[in-house]
Formats: sequence, C-alpha cells, structure tokens
Amino acid sequence: MISTLKHLAYELKVDFSEIETIINNIDKYYYEKVEIKKDKSGQPKLKNGIIQKRVLNPSISRLKIIQKRIQRNILAKLEMPEYAYGAIKGKDNVSNAKKHQGKKYIFTTDLKSFFPSINHDRVFAMYRSFNFSPTVSRVLTQLTTYKGRLPQGAPTSPTVANLVFVKTGKKLKHFATENKLIFTSFIDDLTFSAPIDFKSKAQFIIEMIQADGFKISHNKTNFKTKLPIVTGVVVKNNKLDITDTFKIKLNSTEGKSPEQIKGYQLYAAKVAKSNS
Repeated sequence: MISTLKHLAYELKVDFSEIETIINNIDKYYYEKVEIKKDKSGQPKLKNGIIQKRVLNPSISRLKIIQKRIQRNILAKLEMPEYAYGAIKGKDNVSNAKKHQGKKYIFTTDLKSFFPSINHDRVFAMYRSFNFSPTVSRVLTQLTTYKGRLPQGAPTSPTVANLVFVKTGKKLKHFATENKLIFTSFIDDLTFSAPIDFKSKAQFIIEMIQADGFKISHNKTNFKTKLPIVTGVVVKNNKLDITDTFKIKLNSTEGKSPEQIKGYQLYAAKVAKSNS
C-alpha cells in the first residue's frame, strides 16, 4: 500500500504542497446544506410535530476533485466484503434485495446517524488496517473527514463508511453463516434473512452492532414474514416488486419532468428485469 507522502501525491496527481494548503484551510472546502428528511410516501418526516432535518457537508472545489481521485485511485482498489451492496460498482439496492428473495423470515435494521457516528479515529484505523503508513493514513483521514467526522455529501464517504464497518460486518457475517442466515449491508441498511424463524436471535444481532459503538434506529428495525421491504424493494417469495408508494409515483405524471418520468420507468423496468 501507499507508505510515503510522495507516493500519495503521485496517486492523487497533485503537489503535496496543495494537499497541505487544503488541510490547513479545510473550512473553505465544505459548505453546509440542510435537507428535510422524508418518509416513505415522500412527505416531510415529523417528530413531536417538528420537521426532521439532516445537515449535509458536501465538499467543493479542489478538495472535491482530490476526493474523487482518492475514491477512484485508492478506495476503489481496496477489497470490499461480499456482503456489501451499497456504493459498489455492479451492485445496487435491487441486487441487494434479490439476495433475500425466497426467504420467509426477514429482519431489517438501520444504523442511526451512520456517517456522523464514524469519527476520525475509526477512519484512521481503517486506513492503517489496509497497511497505509501512519503518516499517509493521517493525511488521508484529514482529506476524508470534516470536523472529526465522516461528512455526508463527500464523494469518498460511502466507501469509507463501508470499509470502517468491515470490522463489525465480519462479525455479523460470521454469526449469519453459523446460524444459516443471509446477511447483506447497503451502507446503513442491514438485512438478515432465512427460511426458518430466527426472531429469537434478532436482539443478539442488535447487541453485536451496539457493542461496536453503532446506534440502531429502532423505528426502522423490523422482523417480517409478509411482503417485507428491503432497501426500497418488496421481496416476495418468487419475485421482487416495486412498492405501492412507487407505483403511485409511476402512474402519476402531474408535476414531473420528462426526465423524472423516464427515471421512474427505468427503475420499475430494472426491478421487473431482476425477475427474468
């Protein structure tokens, strides 16, 4: 792996002096964007009557360009676990759901505030686990975290999150294999399934996740046997299907641009094609 700053600068196609300048002026390379959270029907999500929001910190300018190079030239070359389906080339939410088709019992849970929960220490440890030198790991951590956390909106964040979660993911995968379960992750969405009832093991799965410092979104944690939804796709015994909410969007053209309509149609076709 990369052991010197000279090698790192070569991989990123920049002078290291520019990397230092960006790190020393990091606040200039992010902006804050407040986004309203929405429920499954597309309506603003409320909690105690208050609209829920998330704060994004997209990167800009030269940092964004450098992060794209980190993603393409460094992160994309690291080995990803086979259970991971989110932000991985050739995989998507449909192929993730397909993995659980035909399983009667499905347990889904969500990692609460996943990106913000990943601090710079976890990111540094992840780079070191891939044998980057301490100095290179420190610089890569500075280039891919902001205010000590993983920023939502940076091009590197989804892959970094996947890689940081590997330590916990391996434990979950081992547990799943031992108990004849199928396990997949889609960034912060975790899914377990089996042809036999394993509800008694769901709490232990949650405790394994929490033991590694991650939090569970309890309102997104479900154990289902009838028409479960996995990463936005209805998983039936012999096929996948789009949700009723999506069908309404698909059949209504009001207020939608031709591009949006085409996007809905292409997605519905992709789900249908997964059944052929």
